[in-house]
Amino acid sequence: MTTPANGSQLASNAELSVIRPPALAPIEPTESESTTPDTPVAASHHQRFNLAEATLRERSARHSRDKITTAEFQLKQRVSHPDGGDSSVEEIMLHEKAQREEIDQDAGNGSRKHSRLPEWMRSIPKYVLLFDFGLLLYFFGGITNVDWGSPLSPALAFAAGLAAMVTLLSYGFLSFTGHRLRSHKNHAGTIHREDLDGVTGAAFVISIVVIAVLAVLMFTRIRTEVFDALGAQAQITALVIAGAVAVVNAVANFLVICIHALDGSDHTARLEKLSAAVRGPLAVAHRLREQAAKQVNH
Repeated sequence: MTTPANGSQLASNAELSVIRPPALAPIEPTESESTTPDTPVAASHHQRFNLAEATLRERSARHSRDKITTAEFQLKQRVSHPDGGDSSVEEIMLHEKAQREEIDQDAGNGSRKHSRLPEWMRSIPKYVLLFDFGLLLYFFGGITNVDWGSPLSPALAFAAGLAAMVTLLSYGFLSFTGHRLRSHKNHAGTIHREDLDGVTGAAFVISIVVIAVLAVLMFTRIRTEVFDALGAQAQITALVIAGAVAVVNAVANFLVICIHALDGSDHTARLEKLSAAVRGPLAVAHRLREQAAKQVNH
């Protein structure tokens, strides 16, 4: 019988191992996928970036420190002191602070000694200077026979030289008198004749004489010009016009004395000189500190 034979063959076939498909190999990540932030390559790039940024910050901080140091040395340099000699900027700043405190203390106690005139009024002496020069140039131009139709000539140069000399000397002496009077200004903001010393009193009298002489010169010159233009019959017109010019000239020159005498005090004048002495170095130091602060903030 063949049954056992067939049964044994089936049994042997059942004992054969089951054939399975081979396992797939794991897929390796590509180069682009492997450069995640946690990989060594990204970490190295990030580290180089941090080092570069740290170097820039360190360099900026060094430049900032250098500018602050330079600004500090600006305050230690010696400059001309308004009272004479040289002093450091820091020392002059201390004197400036003390002078300002003294002025503020007087003002707090009701003093009007240090009161300043308005800015537009303080500029009047400059215009008076130009006004006097123009009138004197016209006066001396007539004496030197300047041809105003063709003014460029040696005569005009001579007239301009004379006008400049008289103008500067008279203006300088009027300013000097005003400054002398200012030194005798009291806390009420006034100046009294009995408080003047001999030099100041003499300077004031001489200034009045100078003003009168200039007014007479202007009166004479303008009166002559009116006669030349209108004839000898214009007596009243010549008198009025020449007198008006002379009075205006005298008032303008006297105003120079008054403005210099009543504008502030010797204390405020000294304060302005102290401030002007340190203005340049302080501006440089401020600019350096500002640049240093901007570098730190960046």
